[in-house]
Amino acid sequence: MKVAVLAKEVPDLEAQVKVAGGGTSLDIEKRRVLNFFDEIAVEAALKLKESAGAETYAVSAGAGVDALRRALAMGIPGAFHIEDPALADAGPLTVARALAAFVQKEGFDLVLAGKQATDDEAGLVGPMVAELLGVPCVVGIVSLEASDGSVRVSRHTDTGVEVVDLPLPAVVTAEKGLYEPRVPAVTGVMKAMKAKIEKSSLADLGVEAEPGPKVLGYQPPAKRSAIKMIPGEPAEAASQLVQLLRDEAKAL
Repeated sequence: MKVAVLAKEVPDLEAQVKVAGGGTSLDIEKRRVLNFFDEIAVEAALKLKESAGAETYAVSAGAGVDALRRALAMGIPGAFHIEDPALADAGPLTVARALAAFVQKEGFDLVLAGKQATDDEAGLVGPMVAELLGVPCVVGIVSLEASDGSVRVSRHTDTGVEVVDLPLPAVVTAEKGLYEPRVPAVTGVMKAMKAKIEKSSLADLGVEAEPGPKVLGYQPPAKRSAIKMIPGEPAEAASQLVQLLRDEAKAL
């Protein structure tokens, strides 16, 4: 089984983000990491490598070298980077087309990705890749088992747990709870820094970039009002809270 993990590089969740240019742009602290959900997908690929002897690779499109090196440090043997200036302003469909073309070219059986990215929270690229490839897709999986020519996955729904058997090739996206990502060893990090990452361009894959959605503007979240502490005994405090919710907050 040949497995590709789609690895996206995103700002660190603790990076400082400020609205700049009068609302026309964002000033984001330069701290880049592998997307949290993609890290879970990397762990799933490693589990398949250990249990079923899967041939595993990490693939990224756009700014993704740091994300790929994280995947390599965790134990993924090889990485591919689709690098092209046009990807800087491209939308998710162009990214998906590039990834789908690469997956088809290399003949991957299973594509693993995170459920969504922590920068835009869109969750579009994984399902788009599946649609472009014409293969089945299950999003937000919490278990994964491989057998000859298929995988069995499960996901949580409003009514319980849904179990799906998927013939390969297929695309699945990882939800929190599938696996706990391992922490790379120091030796793994050092090895990943020296590892060769194969590169491709959009032209190599026969993909033309299209502009992404136009952002009209940014604005910071509204400031929260000051916290009001209600002293007194629980019964008295509860009565006063109801009054404040009714008269001041207009919530009742």
